[in-house]
Amino acid sequence: MSGTELAVLARELKARAELLDDDDWSALPDAHPAPSPNAALAALSAEVEACRRCPLGSQRLKAVFGVGSPSARVVFVGEGPGYEEDRRGEPFVGKAGQLLDKILAAVGLSRETVYIANIVKCHPMTDPTQPDLRGNDRPPTPEEAAACRSYLEAQLDLIKPRAVVALGSSAAKTLLDTTDGVARLRGRWHDFRGTPLLPTYHPAALLRDEALKRPVWDDMKELKRFLEEG
Repeated sequence: MSGTELAVLARELKARAELLDDDDWSALPDAHPAPSPNAALAALSAEVEACRRCPLGSQRLKAVFGVGSPSARVVFVGEGPGYEEDRRGEPFVGKAGQLLDKILAAVGLSRETVYIANIVKCHPMTDPTQPDLRGNDRPPTPEEAAACRSYLEAQLDLIKPRAVVALGSSAAKTLLDTTDGVARLRGRWHDFRGTPLLPTYHPAALLRDEALKRPVWDDMKELKRFLEEG
Protein backbone atom coordinates (compact mmCIF):
# COMPACT_ATOMS: atom_id res chain seq x y z
CA MET A 1 0.00 0.00 0.00
CA SER A 2 1.53 3.32 -1.07
CA GLY A 3 1.80 6.40 1.10
CA THR A 4 -0.91 8.02 -1.03
CA GLU A 5 -3.21 5.05 -0.54
CA LEU A 6 -2.57 5.15 3.21
CA ALA A 7 -3.61 8.80 3.30
CA VAL A 8 -6.79 8.06 1.32
CA LEU A 9 -7.65 5.17 3.67
CA ALA A 10 -7.16 7.40 6.72
CA ARG A 11 -9.52 10.02 5.26
CA GLU A 12 -12.13 7.36 4.47
CA LEU A 13 -12.02 5.98 8.01
CA LYS A 14 -12.34 9.47 9.49
CA ALA A 15 -15.32 10.28 7.25
CA ARG A 16 -17.02 7.02 8.18
CA ALA A 17 -16.51 7.64 11.88
CA GLU A 18 -18.05 11.10 11.59
CA LEU A 19 -21.20 9.58 10.00
CA LEU A 20 -21.72 7.02 12.75
CA ASP A 21 -23.92 7.60 15.80
CA ASP A 22 -22.55 6.73 19.23
CA ASP A 23 -24.39 3.39 19.10
CA ASP A 24 -22.78 2.49 15.78
CA TRP A 25 -19.12 2.41 16.86
CA SER A 26 -19.35 -1.38 16.97
CA ALA A 27 -19.42 -1.29 13.18
CA LEU A 28 -15.92 0.15 12.99
CA PRO A 29 -14.04 -3.17 13.39
CA ASP A 30 -15.42 -4.18 9.98
CA ALA A 31 -13.51 -1.30 8.40
CA HIS A 32 -10.04 -1.83 6.97
CA PRO A 33 -7.55 -2.03 9.87
CA ALA A 34 -4.97 0.71 10.10
CA PRO A 35 -1.60 -0.46 8.76
CA SER A 36 1.12 -1.22 11.30
CA PRO A 37 4.15 1.09 11.48
CA ASN A 38 6.22 -1.68 9.87
CA ALA A 39 3.83 -2.01 6.93
CA ALA A 40 3.47 1.75 6.55
CA LEU A 41 7.24 2.25 6.62
CA ALA A 42 7.65 -0.50 4.02
CA ALA A 43 5.11 1.21 1.76
CA LEU A 44 6.86 4.53 2.20
CA SER A 45 10.21 2.90 1.43
CA ALA A 46 8.80 1.59 -1.84
CA GLU A 47 7.79 5.14 -2.75
CA VAL A 48 11.32 6.35 -2.05
CA GLU A 49 12.72 3.60 -4.28
CA ALA A 50 10.66 4.92 -7.18
CA CYS A 51 11.20 8.61 -6.38
CA ARG A 52 12.60 10.95 -9.02
CA ARG A 53 11.62 14.27 -7.43
CA CYS A 54 15.16 15.58 -7.85
CA PRO A 55 18.20 14.55 -9.93
CA LEU A 56 19.65 12.48 -7.06
CA GLY A 57 17.06 9.79 -7.75
CA SER A 58 18.54 9.00 -11.15
CA GLN A 59 22.18 9.29 -10.00
CA ARG A 60 22.24 7.00 -6.96
CA LEU A 61 22.75 3.25 -6.95
CA LYS A 62 20.43 2.48 -4.02
CA ALA A 63 17.97 4.56 -2.09
CA VAL A 64 18.84 4.69 1.61
CA PHE A 65 15.51 4.83 3.40
CA GLY A 66 16.43 4.18 7.02
CA VAL A 67 17.05 1.38 9.50
CA GLY A 68 16.09 0.48 13.04
CA SER A 69 13.08 -0.04 15.24
CA PRO A 70 9.68 1.28 14.09
CA SER A 71 8.92 1.93 17.78
CA ALA A 72 12.23 3.66 18.54
CA ARG A 73 12.27 6.26 21.32
CA VAL A 74 14.89 8.28 19.45
CA VAL A 75 15.60 8.91 15.76
CA PHE A 76 19.08 9.95 14.61
CA VAL A 77 19.12 12.05 11.42
CA GLY A 78 22.22 12.63 9.29
CA GLU A 79 22.63 14.66 6.14
CA GLY A 80 22.72 12.04 3.37
CA PRO A 81 24.13 8.70 2.22
CA GLY A 82 27.80 8.46 1.25
CA TYR A 83 29.76 6.11 -0.99
CA GLU A 84 29.34 2.98 1.15
CA GLU A 85 25.71 3.70 1.99
CA ASP A 86 24.89 4.17 -1.70
CA ARG A 87 26.13 0.64 -2.37
CA ARG A 88 24.54 -1.10 0.59
CA GLY A 89 21.28 0.83 0.87
CA GLU A 90 21.73 1.35 4.61
CA PRO A 91 22.63 4.58 6.48
CA PHE A 92 25.87 5.02 8.43
CA VAL A 93 27.76 1.87 7.42
CA GLY A 94 31.18 3.42 6.74
CA LYS A 95 33.76 4.61 9.27
CA ALA A 96 31.40 7.30 10.58
CA GLY A 97 28.72 4.66 11.00
CA GLN A 98 31.05 2.40 12.96
CA LEU A 99 31.79 5.31 15.28
CA LEU A 100 28.07 6.03 15.62
CA ASP A 101 27.54 2.43 16.73
CA LYS A 102 30.13 2.93 19.49
CA ILE A 103 28.50 6.21 20.56
CA LEU A 104 25.12 4.48 20.79
CA ALA A 105 26.55 1.59 22.81
CA ALA A 106 28.14 4.02 25.27
CA VAL A 107 24.68 5.23 26.33
CA GLY A 108 22.95 1.85 26.23
CA LEU A 109 21.45 2.16 22.75
CA SER A 110 22.00 0.22 19.54
CA ARG A 111 21.19 0.28 15.84
CA GLU A 112 18.34 -2.13 16.60
CA THR A 113 16.71 -0.02 19.32
CA VAL A 114 16.93 3.41 17.66
CA TYR A 115 16.03 4.52 14.14
CA ILE A 116 18.60 6.05 11.79
CA ALA A 117 17.74 8.10 8.72
CA ASN A 118 19.00 11.03 6.65
CA ILE A 119 17.75 14.36 5.39
CA VAL A 120 17.92 12.98 1.82
CA LYS A 121 17.58 9.34 0.79
CA CYS A 122 19.97 9.35 -2.17
CA HIS A 123 23.73 9.96 -2.43
CA PRO A 124 24.62 13.61 -3.14
CA MET A 125 27.77 13.53 -5.29
CA THR A 126 30.19 16.31 -6.15
CA ASP A 127 30.67 14.76 -9.59
CA PRO A 128 27.75 12.52 -10.64
CA THR A 129 29.70 11.37 -13.71
CA GLN A 130 32.07 9.48 -11.40
CA PRO A 131 29.83 7.47 -9.05
CA ASP A 132 32.66 5.01 -8.30
CA LEU A 133 34.95 7.72 -6.94
CA ARG A 134 35.38 7.47 -3.17
CA GLY A 135 35.08 10.75 -1.33
CA ASN A 136 32.77 12.06 -4.05
CA ASP A 137 30.35 13.32 -1.40
CA ARG A 138 28.76 16.67 -0.61
CA PRO A 139 25.97 18.03 1.59
CA PRO A 140 22.52 18.06 -0.01
CA THR A 141 21.33 21.32 -1.50
CA PRO A 142 18.31 23.10 0.01
CA GLU A 143 16.30 22.05 -3.07
CA GLU A 144 17.25 18.39 -2.63
CA ALA A 145 16.44 18.52 1.08
CA ALA A 146 13.06 20.13 0.34
CA ALA A 147 12.23 17.43 -2.23
CA CYS A 148 12.91 14.71 0.35
CA ARG A 149 11.53 16.41 3.46
CA SER A 150 8.06 14.87 3.31
CA TYR A 151 9.57 11.37 3.42
CA LEU A 152 11.50 12.11 6.61
CA GLU A 153 8.49 13.79 8.21
CA ALA A 154 6.34 10.77 7.31
CA GLN A 155 8.93 8.46 8.89
CA LEU A 156 8.87 10.49 12.10
CA ASP A 157 5.06 10.62 12.13
CA LEU A 158 4.92 6.82 11.90
CA ILE A 159 7.66 6.14 14.46
CA LYS A 160 6.57 8.85 16.92
CA PRO A 161 9.92 9.10 18.74
CA ARG A 162 10.33 10.84 22.07
CA ALA A 163 13.40 12.65 20.70
CA VAL A 164 15.27 13.42 17.49
CA VAL A 165 19.04 13.82 17.32
CA ALA A 166 20.37 15.89 14.40
CA LEU A 167 23.86 14.75 13.41
CA GLY A 168 25.85 17.65 12.02
CA SER A 169 25.18 21.16 10.79
CA SER A 170 23.45 20.17 7.56
CA ALA A 171 20.83 18.09 9.37
CA ALA A 172 20.37 20.62 12.17
CA LYS A 173 20.03 23.59 9.82
CA THR A 174 17.50 21.76 7.63
CA LEU A 175 15.33 20.45 10.45
CA LEU A 176 15.35 23.69 12.43
CA ASP A 177 15.22 26.00 9.39
CA THR A 178 18.14 28.07 10.62
CA THR A 179 21.49 29.34 9.37
CA ASP A 180 23.17 28.62 12.71
CA GLY A 181 25.73 25.82 12.69
CA VAL A 182 25.81 22.88 15.05
CA ALA A 183 28.47 24.55 17.24
CA ARG A 184 25.90 27.21 18.21
CA LEU A 185 22.89 24.89 18.30
CA ARG A 186 24.22 21.97 20.34
CA GLY A 187 24.07 21.78 24.12
CA ARG A 188 20.34 22.46 24.39
CA TRP A 189 17.03 21.08 23.23
CA HIS A 190 15.04 22.56 20.35
CA ASP A 191 11.54 21.91 19.04
CA PHE A 192 10.89 20.10 15.77
CA ARG A 193 7.18 19.83 14.96
CA GLY A 194 6.40 19.17 18.62
CA THR A 195 9.26 16.70 19.19
CA PRO A 196 12.36 17.61 21.26
CA LEU A 197 15.43 17.79 19.03
CA LEU A 198 19.03 17.68 20.18
CA PRO A 199 21.74 18.74 17.70
CA THR A 200 25.25 17.31 17.98
CA TYR A 201 28.31 16.87 15.80
CA HIS A 202 28.30 14.34 12.97
CA PRO A 203 30.46 11.25 13.67
CA ALA A 204 32.52 12.10 10.58
CA ALA A 205 33.53 15.38 12.25
CA LEU A 206 34.87 13.42 15.22
CA LEU A 207 37.07 11.38 12.88
CA ARG A 208 38.62 14.65 11.68
CA ASP A 209 38.84 16.37 15.08
CA GLU A 210 39.08 14.31 18.28
CA ALA A 211 38.47 17.45 20.35
CA LEU A 212 34.80 17.16 19.39
CA LYS A 213 34.41 13.85 21.23
CA ARG A 214 33.90 15.57 24.59
CA PRO A 215 30.95 17.77 23.50
CA VAL A 216 29.33 14.80 21.73
CA TRP A 217 29.71 12.72 24.89
CA ASP A 218 28.07 15.53 26.86
CA ASP A 219 25.21 15.61 24.35
CA MET A 220 24.73 11.83 24.56
CA LYS A 221 24.66 11.97 28.34
CA GLU A 222 21.93 14.59 28.08
CA LEU A 223 20.02 12.33 25.68
CA LYS A 224 20.37 9.41 28.09
CA ARG A 225 19.11 11.57 30.98
CA PHE A 226 16.14 12.73 28.91
CA LEU A 227 15.14 9.18 27.93
CA GLU A 228 15.57 7.81 31.43
CA GLU A 229 13.47 10.54 33.02
CA GLY A 230 10.70 9.55 30.60
